Amino acid sequence: MERSSLTVTKALIIICIVVHLVGMVRQVPMDSNPSVLEPFFLKYGAFSWRSCIEQAELWRFISYQFVHGGLGHLVFNMWALFFFGPAIENIMGPRKFLAFYLVCGIAGALFSALLGWGLLYGHGWEGVRMIGASASIYGVMIATAFLYPNASISLVFPPVTMTMRTFALIVIGIATAVILTNGNNAGGEAGHLGGVIMGLIIMSIWKWRIRNRYRSYK
Repeated sequence: MERSSLTVTKALIIICIVVHLVGMVRQVPMDSNPSVLEPFFLKYGAFSWRSCIEQAELWRFISYQFVHGGLGHLVFNMWALFFFGPAIENIMGPRKFLAFYLVCGIAGALFSALLGWGLLYGHGWEGVRMIGASASIYGVMIATAFLYPNASISLVFPPVTMTMRTFALIVIGIATAVILTNGNNAGGEAGHLGGVIMGLIIMSIWKWRIRNRYRSYK
């Protein structure tokens, strides 16, 4: 029997696109201003501490990873997932890759909320909504850098080529700088960094288990 060509990476991309398209069509009134409409999945799928934890809408830990704020946000994230996802999925296998992806996304939301509790963002952070697959994708990106640190990556803008290790360090450095200076989208960058941290933890455990398994056969 021929294997299906639908990988987890492709399925995630398709789901994100469908969610975005449905959100463009299915609009609902905003809670804060009922005269203004917003995408259905943005209202009921975005993560915030207030909605997810205080109101116990725990599905938002997962759903926020499939909601995007605009076409540019969607395209950039899906391009990154298309680029980094297949290699990691091929190594982990579909089920473990899906679990890895979702757990990195959950970690991103929790880490951002943790920094909020540390009063990093100022008053009202509990209600600020987080959306996007970035935390999950940052986890996949760091897994790629972990496994293939010397692989080359060519950027469109700026048009430069660098190793995956260098690219990962730059991305982490930018996220950290934005968080420490409470810059624009500090909460989102905290989510990115949370995905990176979880990705590193999982990959370190994975590498440790592989080494122990190898030693047991020697």
